[in-house]
Formats: sequence, C-alpha cells, structure tokens
Amino acid sequence: MNSLTSLVSAAAIAFASFSSYAAPVPGGSSGTLDPSNPCNVSNWKILGAVPSSAYSGGAVPSLATPINATSCAGVYMGNEGPTLNPSPNLGYLNDGLLNGQDGLLSPTQFIQPSQLLALKTPGVAVDPGWIMLGQLNGNAGTLDYSNVTPQGGAPFSLSKVIQYTQTQTSNVGGTWQLTVDPDIIAIFELNDLFSRSNFDHLAFSVKSSTNWAVYDFDFTKMGNAFNLGIPYTLSGSWTMDTDFENDKGKDQDISHITVWARDPITVAEIPEPASLALVGLGLIGLAAVRRRS
Repeated sequence: MNSLTSLVSAAAIAFASFSSYAAPVPGGSSGTLDPSNPCNVSNWKILGAVPSSAYSGGAVPSLATPINATSCAGVYMGNEGPTLNPSPNLGYLNDGLLNGQDGLLSPTQFIQPSQLLALKTPGVAVDPGWIMLGQLNGNAGTLDYSNVTPQGGAPFSLSKVIQYTQTQTSNVGGTWQLTVDPDIIAIFELNDLFSRSNFDHLAFSVKSSTNWAVYDFDFTKMGNAFNLGIPYTLSGSWTMDTDFENDKGKDQDISHITVWARDPITVAEIPEPASLALVGLGLIGLAAVRRRS
C-alpha cells in the first residue's frame, strides 16, 4: 500500500461518523445509544479555579458563574471497560476510549477533523491526542493514576504532576478537584520530558451498572476564562441525577470514572492571535513525553 493510500485509509477511519449503535467487538466492548435517555451537560460542572502557583490548600476560589460541560456523549448501554487501559497512552488513534478504540466513540467525538494530530506517524494527522489521567472506582476517592510511556523510555506516572480527588456529598452526587503541580515544568525538565504545551479539553467517562456516558469540557469555547499555559487547580461538582437511574427512578452509584485530557498543540505552533483565544488547563509538558517517541 503506497503512502497516499495509507493516508487516505487512515483519515477515513478517523473521520468516520459514530453511529447510534456500536456492536460488540472482540474484547467485550459495546455501546448502544439509549435515545430515551440523553445525557445532561449540567451533571458535571466546573465551580472554581485558581492558578496552582497561588493555591495553598483549602477551598478553591469560586467562579462567578459555574461552567457546565460543553458537550456530552451518551447515555450508552454496554461496556466501555476494555478501552480504559490505553498503552502507551500518548494520544494515538485507537489507543483508549476517547481516541476511538473499538469504535465506541468517534475519534472526532469532541473535536473537529482539523484538530487531529500527527503523533504516531509524521505527516499523518489522524491522532485525537487524548491522554487518560487515571481511573477511580466508586463515588469517592482518588485516581489510580495512569502512566505515559514513550517508545524506548520508562513509564512516567502522572501522579507526579497531578492530583484528583472526588467526594460524595449528597445521595449520588458530590464534588471533584484536579490539582496540577505548580512546578510541573521543572519536573518535566528534570525527567527530560519537557516541551511547552497545554490541554484544551478535560473529559470524564462515567460508568454505572450497564450504562456509560462521557462529559467534555472544551476550554476553547470558554472565551478568556483561563490563561493559556499556566497550571490550574480546578474544582467542580458531579451528579448521577437523571442520566443514571434504575427502573424505580432512583439514582445509581458510580461503578468507575476515568479522567481524560487532550493535548492539542505546542504553544509555538499556535499562530497569533489564535494563541490568545486558546484556553488550557495549564497541564504543561505532557506532549513531550509522546513526542520523544
């Protein structure tokens, strides 16, 4: 197969639209959209934010207006579990749920085709760029943090640069907090992993019983609410209300959630004035881990 044919074939895979039904695939993944139960973006919110350099613990300063998830996918009936172990977890096409693995979600579910990246194969922009930060079982606790593993390199635990905690404060709802180390740049430099970058999306994949959904925050759609390129501590709320109810109308507990962030582009590659409009979480440097491959 020549290079042009390979490029066209890869692009066709990446751009394919996601149908309302994803049949079971080898490994047990499945997802059937429940048209009677569309997900609600208000189930996951950002309530507070502060630059990590100014955060010394305690309550995170509240935003003037809470921010709902900008979009969501689901609710699906099925099993997304086999897609929650991405490796090398560098944002490649078909490596993990949000990168299109097993066809449960389109690689462009929350991004435009023009935002696909050439990460695995230079010049072939088919990679969505999503990195799984970790997984939490149950309604409350801390993440089991993921690794990112560059080719020929040692696994790097994301626990060294982020912290995520979740609490349950109501029947089936509560709060979450994501903290990025203010010294993240130095940490990546020390580990020879640094390259200035940012995240433009934060997403939560939520599973309860036999149903699952994904809630996405697209920071490029929030005006200038966040400053590009600085680490933030974020806090928010979550609820299972309406989206995950049993046949008696009672909210169900979380089986597990996974937290994802998308690394879009290096700051140097963003043309002005576009760089002023891009919004990021300030999770600086994770791009370098994969680009060393």
